[in-house]
Amino acid sequence: MTTPLTVTRQDRLLVLAVHPDDETLGAGGLLQQAVAAGAAVRVVFITDGDNNPWPQRLLERCWRISAADRARWGQRRRQEALAALEMLGVARQQAVFLGLPDQGITGLLIGAPAQVIAALRDEIAGWQPSLLVVPSLQDAHPDHNALAVLIDQAMAQLPATQVRPQLFSYLIHGVGIFDVAEYSVSLSPQQLDRKRRAILCHDTQMALGRRRFLRYAQPQEKFLHVPSNAAFQPRHPIQEVSVKSQTLHIRVRTQRWPQLFGQLALSLVADHPQRRIRLRLRLVADSRAAICDAAGKVLGQADVSVGNGMVEVAMPMDILAGAENLYLKLERRWGFFDPAGWRPATARSVEARQVADVVGIIPCYNVEDFCEQVIRHTVHFVDHLIVIDDGSTDHTSGILTKLAALIPERISVIAFPENRGKGVGLVAGFCEALNRFDFQALVTLDGDGQHPPAEIPRLAQAVTSGAEMVIGGRQLDRMPARSRLGNTIVGKVLRWLYPHAPTDTQSGLRAFNREFAAEVVRMVKGSRYETEIQVLLLALSQRRRIVTLPIPTIYIDNNRSSKFRPVTDSIRILYALLGWELSRGYRSKS
Repeated sequence: MTTPLTVTRQDRLLVLAVHPDDETLGAGGLLQQAVAAGAAVRVVFITDGDNNPWPQRLLERCWRISAADRARWGQRRRQEALAALEMLGVARQQAVFLGLPDQGITGLLIGAPAQVIAALRDEIAGWQPSLLVVPSLQDAHPDHNALAVLIDQAMAQLPATQVRPQLFSYLIHGVGIFDVAEYSVSLSPQQLDRKRRAILCHDTQMALGRRRFLRYAQPQEKFLHVPSNAAFQPRHPIQEVSVKSQTLHIRVRTQRWPQLFGQLALSLVADHPQRRIRLRLRLVADSRAAICDAAGKVLGQADVSVGNGMVEVAMPMDILAGAENLYLKLERRWGFFDPAGWRPATARSVEARQVADVVGIIPCYNVEDFCEQVIRHTVHFVDHLIVIDDGSTDHTSGILTKLAALIPERISVIAFPENRGKGVGLVAGFCEALNRFDFQALVTLDGDGQHPPAEIPRLAQAVTSGAEMVIGGRQLDRMPARSRLGNTIVGKVLRWLYPHAPTDTQSGLRAFNREFAAEVVRMVKGSRYETEIQVLLLALSQRRRIVTLPIPTIYIDNNRSSKFRPVTDSIRILYALLGWELSRGYRSKS
């Protein structure tokens, strides 16, 4: 479920399209609805899309493409974009072309961004949009993700007196770090047909990508709210950015067989009041690697350690002295697209981690009757508590906000605009804890009162005594039938595969040491209830030290607060178990 993105007559919509066609693919429905509502509309094309050699070679039957050929092709793509806008109801005079170099936006970001940032700032300041639609930092196309960084920097230079627009991003290339978009525009059949016809106006792109382009004509256009792009990114290759003892620590997850695409490199761009900082670091076997700026000048050295699909980088912070915002990206030598877009690192994400021996995580979804008491009790047994509001539609959100305001130094809230699933919330909490705190034990419990917070010290003590995962085991014979059925079936299957598996496979009261918590973030994709069984499977398959501690079995009003669906969620858990074992067998053979 997403939040509808609506446009009114009072709105001023500005769409920044990297190439001609992005305006239609990413926001064709939104543009139609803005025109229909009577809103002011402006579309700014950053490039002419002129560096587009393969379609040009096919359509013009020539191999060598001169500068004049490219200029002619760019002019053709401009005319296609104007025709597509007219199909969407946007007049030609409402379009502007900046003519920046196609496939050269990353070069501008690294080498000479001041002029580009000023041009973007002036466009935004001059038009004064209430809604600004931009490419996503997540986009795998280098032009798209580089422009997203430049827009971020341009927004920081807007006059202090100007009202900031609402920012929304569209994703064109690659799989998003987030599976669930936050906002959407629903298209009527007529609007969907017009978007399809607008896509077909980009005739040059139909030669090699007609089917691919038409897949963007969907009943819903989806957008992310830009401030949340940096909220948590559990599947981004750059897993962690933190500072400790004046050293910048970066943890990078590498892809399988990266050598097929050339040597991996870590790029970093930083804002600085006096100078532009751009570092590039080759990620090779354990070594001390030179840190170079954009001109190739050696600024220092970094320690690089490689192992188990992860790269750990440590570099002195004095190289970045005075820098404000950091943006990091994993690059490879070959291949057109990046493994992922830029990851922003705000001042919060690179500050020294706070010391908190025990960190708690409570995912909450529509538990207004129980969550306040659970949270008030839990804060007595943890050093910091992270609460996830998983798109609650009752009064849960207000309760969490009130509690966090009372003791902000002890409680922080991660809020999703819609329900994403317990597993997504848990992974988000894990990421927050790993980024912000040096902890010894990470404890999870449910927000519906099933788990007594007073048991937290026992679980945390087991972790500090050497356990890597601790499970609060309930008595299955005291569970309500709706909970006992799934737990019994899954438990028997699991113990057939792993004889030493715990009896209670789905308890939400668990504790983890830091190393295994980081491994969970790297290996487990957050989803719904099946995420907890995937975490257990990960621990069993890696032969982690698992300890089960008996806890009281508490069910309030026959467990009516539980969102667990006995049949559906049990099937999802069994399916996840089967999928994990099949993929594990495949990995062992490869």
